[in-house]
Amino acid sequence: MFRKLVFVFLAFLALSREPALATPARDHPLFRRPGGYAIVGYSQSDRALALPLAEGSVTLSGRATQIFYRTKARSPLSTSDLGQRFLASLRKAGGEVVFAEDPALGGCRAVGKLIRTGRDVWVAQEVTSPREYNLTVVEVPNKLTLAAPPVLSNDLYETEAQVLDLLHAVDRLGVLEFPVRFASNASAPAKGYEKNFRKFAMLMEKDPSLKFHIAVYPDSGMRPSEQRLLLRERAVSLFNVLTRLGVDAKRLTTEAPEGTELPAAPRGFVRLTSVSSIPAR
Repeated sequence: MFRKLVFVFLAFLALSREPALATPARDHPLFRRPGGYAIVGYSQSDRALALPLAEGSVTLSGRATQIFYRTKARSPLSTSDLGQRFLASLRKAGGEVVFAEDPALGGCRAVGKLIRTGRDVWVAQEVTSPREYNLTVVEVPNKLTLAAPPVLSNDLYETEAQVLDLLHAVDRLGVLEFPVRFASNASAPAKGYEKNFRKFAMLMEKDPSLKFHIAVYPDSGMRPSEQRLLLRERAVSLFNVLTRLGVDAKRLTTEAPEGTELPAAPRGFVRLTSVSSIPAR
């Protein structure tokens, strides 16, 4: 009986170290957890937090989110790997590193800052062990902006998460496919697919190094020469749609890189293939 009481007491101490899980408890869209790690603590509140800096610390007041992660994997990531993943995600999101202990020398803390409309977003990661780390996000109203900061709605949050998923897909596969329909023999896409195009434009904004080749599908029952002409016209039409949404025209092409043959997209889709260089249109 005594051993059982001791076990319950130790379990209570372990749980009290982290905030209880809330609903919804989820990753920040810009800082996804590594495989094998799980969320074991989550909290959101309006509060003041002190984050470390090289000269001491900075105290910030705003909406704070704290997420605690843990893994039971036999071979967890090293402290250095966890730190490098955080810094890489921060830079990819367009943030700046404000403070970082060298992860290669065992440093476990890093702080970054992202500038958003009406607010500054401060993010900090602390690796307490290779099996445990925590992420802190504090949103502080930007005092230089007179207008009230916009509220990040659930729809915007989900869109941001979906864009990050697309970015991971590009890193993993090098190809994206979006549904799009053309009327028979028509070169302009049908209405109703603009949301996917906007997500792609956001993806291109997040990673300025990405460049894509545009491929579409032909209609059946046409001569090869007619199919080639229709494919080119449809690809150019989508090129114009994407550039009107703000995508840099220099980062898109309707011509396959020299020496390669990129197939047409599946019927009902546009295929965007990542390429290392863009030939002249």
